Amino acid sequence: MKRGKMKRGRPVSQANGFSQIFKFAAYGTLGLGAAGNSSAETAITFEGFTTDNLEISGIPGYGDNVSSASADWSVRAGLRGVVGTPDIAVDWLGTGWHTYTSWDGRGNVGQLDFNAGGPLISLAFTPSAASAVRLVLFELDEWAGGGPGSIDWTLVGSLSGQMAGANWTMTDAGGRSGFFIGQSGQLGETLTLNFMLNTGAPSYFALDNLTFDQVPEPSTWALGALGAAALGAAAMRRRRRAH
Repeated sequence: MKRGKMKRGRPVSQANGFSQIFKFAAYGTLGLGAAGNSSAETAITFEGFTTDNLEISGIPGYGDNVSSASADWSVRAGLRGVVGTPDIAVDWLGTGWHTYTSWDGRGNVGQLDFNAGGPLISLAFTPSAASAVRLVLFELDEWAGGGPGSIDWTLVGSLSGQMAGANWTMTDAGGRSGFFIGQSGQLGETLTLNFMLNTGAPSYFALDNLTFDQVPEPSTWALGALGAAALGAAAMRRRRRAH
């Protein structure tokens, strides 16, 4: 049974201000990523949820192959006009991912319910063979009154092994912290984000502002391949003329 939550903790204005500032910073990376890597990007904000405690894995295609904005996510286009992350599927593994609205005054979130999912809860990003996943950032949040909380998180690539990780702690007062990751997998490589609960009330944790992008864009990859082929052909012609 899910434990009920008293709406206690930070003043709503302070918590919402932090969240909105962080969201603004997150969306700012979209333009920077597009300029630097010709990437298309998706930021899942979970704001489309209308009820609590539904398993996200049971929502068909949630976060998969995003190509336009919705109530649940924002998108940006890369240099070649590709919008969002149309070549990346997101799998909410297990039963620990739940919908939650008005989370401790900080808006909607994806709840990490360790009561339902056990001590380890994960999600996986799987790109097409011609694309790679870049995890940009996410927020972790603890509801006030859950006791001092501690979670270990890791980012693991199916080809690269562990790529990033850290321990996150929060006091009984609750609150949230943001993690800027900026790690990219290889073409076609699945990246898995894992959360392991150490301490704290198991149903008092959540994820928000999950931001990832697709690099390179398919059109950019194709143009790069054509460019490399053209350079190779030009080099061959130069060598022939030299002989």
